[in-house]
Amino acid sequence: MTTGTEIETGEGPGTGVAVGGGALVPAGGEVALADAHGTHPTPRQYVIIAVVLVVVTSVEIATSYLNTGHTNLIIVALFLMAALKFFLVAAWYMHMKQDNHLFRRMFIAGIVLACFVYGIVLFMFSSTVLKS
Repeated sequence: MTTGTEIETGEGPGTGVAVGGGALVPAGGEVALADAHGTHPTPRQYVIIAVVLVVVTSVEIATSYLNTGHTNLIIVALFLMAALKFFLVAAWYMHMKQDNHLFRRMFIAGIVLACFVYGIVLFMFSSTVLKS
């Protein structure tokens, strides 16, 4: 084996390897992939989340067709289902669960601020939006 930055040649063209001064492979011979962002969801988890999103969307559509006098309850239920779907999409499909904590905190701070502003506007127009 050579040391430094010399090139070892293999059998055919394109098989030369530049060897550095340090060991690139651990002593056991196994290469551990550096995964600083945690484990990513498996294809099975993506399918499960997609099925959950379809079911929640179906319940939302069915809820929107309810003809009852409890419109405030329907509005709250639709809001909660939308929040659940948003969380699922942001956490798994946008990989916020595996993202850097700083980015996650910035994203959550923006969502909290948006909900706060939405709540203020809803409160201001509650006489026309919410029925008693």
